[in-house]
Amino acid sequence: MMEQNTTASKIMLIDDDEDDYLIVKSIISKIPNAEFLLTWCHSYDDAKTIVQQNDYDLFLIDYRLGAHNGLELLMIAEPQKRAEPFIMLTGAGDNVIEQQAMQLGAADYLVKGSFDAELLSRTLRYALQRKFLEQQRIEQLMEVNRTKDEFISLASHQLRTPATGVKQYVGMVLEGYAGDVSEAQRDMLEKAYESNERQLKIVTDLLRVTRVDAGKVRLTRDKVDLVALIEDVLKEQNMKFYQRKQDVTFEKNADQILVNIDQDNFRMAFENLIDNASKYSEEGKTITVSIQKLGKTVTISVADQGVGIDPADFDKLFQKFSRIDNPLSTLVGGTGLGLYWSQKIVDLHGGKIEVSSERGRGTTFTVTLPE
Repeated sequence: MMEQNTTASKIMLIDDDEDDYLIVKSIISKIPNAEFLLTWCHSYDDAKTIVQQNDYDLFLIDYRLGAHNGLELLMIAEPQKRAEPFIMLTGAGDNVIEQQAMQLGAADYLVKGSFDAELLSRTLRYALQRKFLEQQRIEQLMEVNRTKDEFISLASHQLRTPATGVKQYVGMVLEGYAGDVSEAQRDMLEKAYESNERQLKIVTDLLRVTRVDAGKVRLTRDKVDLVALIEDVLKEQNMKFYQRKQDVTFEKNADQILVNIDQDNFRMAFENLIDNASKYSEEGKTITVSIQKLGKTVTISVADQGVGIDPADFDKLFQKFSRIDNPLSTLVGGTGLGLYWSQKIVDLHGGKIEVSSERGRGTTFTVTLPE
């Protein structure tokens, strides 16, 4: 690597041709009050490491790099996620390459042999300024999001304390601690108790999400038998299935499947999938839960015969506060946080959640976990 002695913005030129480096160096030297420090890398292998580091303010990348090309480096660098702009150097008439570079996140492109000191200076400065403004906007949005999350967390804590108190006192009245309760009074108290339970669930969902977004969820892993865990969840929710006249089948390819997971958090994520399958299925439908171990991965599927989801709405499923309209959505309620939180928990386990569905025919959620 060779460096040009000047100050200010550090520019990395990646080009396997020394003549091209000398040309760019010469052009930069002609920029009045040059504010650029040029560094040259001629090795593609070295460049693969360099483009992933934050040592430079801007990257100039030649398209032709021996057996490789600059587009490969852009795919490695992922410019759309970076604060530093990337500019592609192309040959005359390389319109397709220029479009591909921009699609991969390049800030601009220059045709070699067609730019002088004025054009190069303007291109570099504009690219740096655009990236700076973009980064400022991202930071502002992140700050707004942090403030919102802090408010939700604070409000949720403040709501939880009185709601818990209401639950305790209403429960005590229902148990007869304040004297006999008439049937009419019991009916109203039970409705109040159920409404308060729904509010507590909303508050709990909000607190879970703020914790996972703040990176405060720490998994306590242990070897857990997923077959036993699923059977326990299904048994626990059996009354719900009975009330909705729904049949549940459980299919497994082994009597015991041990996986290294956080039992409490994963159980809650799985309970959410089961609850959704039941809520969005009409009476008399069947829910099928299956688990199988294949090699070093474990797959759990929850399939229902419910209202289904339009494939166009798949992207909304795992977003915060997102709810998809369907014939049952107004009846079952919800916060739009369950699937978001479940996906975060599965992600923390190194797994993934996938969905397949057809409107009016049902939905299948599939969780894949490493052993």
